[in-house]
Amino acid sequence: MSQLKLTADSGGGTVSLNGPSSTTGNADLTFKLPVADGSANQLMKTDGSGNLGWATDQGGKLLQFKYNVKNNGTSLSTVTTPAEISSDFRTTITPTSASSLIIITATLFISKTDEQNVGFRLYKSSSTDMSSPSFVQTPSTINSSQDGNLNICAGDRINVAAVIKVVEVAGNTNARTYSPFWCQTGNPVNSRAYLNSYSGGGYYGTSTITVEEVDIS
Repeated sequence: MSQLKLTADSGGGTVSLNGPSSTTGNADLTFKLPVADGSANQLMKTDGSGNLGWATDQGGKLLQFKYNVKNNGTSLSTVTTPAEISSDFRTTITPTSASSLIIITATLFISKTDEQNVGFRLYKSSSTDMSSPSFVQTPSTINSSQDGNLNICAGDRINVAAVIKVVEVAGNTNARTYSPFWCQTGNPVNSRAYLNSYSGGGYYGTSTITVEEVDIS
């Protein structure tokens, strides 16, 4: 393997650049270095023709990933105001930057025994016990179609995986806890909805919640 070895300007030591064991198609490659040293934290890029330059990192780096599951089942009946599905879903994250995006995704395996609607929302609280929660929705600056309404599962006796996703700007670096809530929104409200089981019977699925912090700077 060919090697280019550079001696340090002062003191001892060397820096080496090694060629690959072979190039694609055994081609002869030439790279042209940038004309300047770039700015702090920039990355080297190529135009695909051997010309190298500097580019600013566009962000999108995953900083944190939190995950919780609920394996066993639970049910909902005659609840018309959003209530927490289960404390098992409570997921706490402390953002590392106020400018980060927080992406919350709940995947809920639901079955219904009647033709009532089941609504879902994601809530957050500054307390890990979810006291004084407020519902979370993607701001209009990210998605202008957000209207604050419930995410609805409608239909007669369905089994469905309901996915609720919300994106928000962290805003600060204070810890916050997220959890999904549900309620019945249509008649008959005395019927029952189930999580993770077929109408309270056989196993249906494992519901999850993920909370991610993403650097977009």
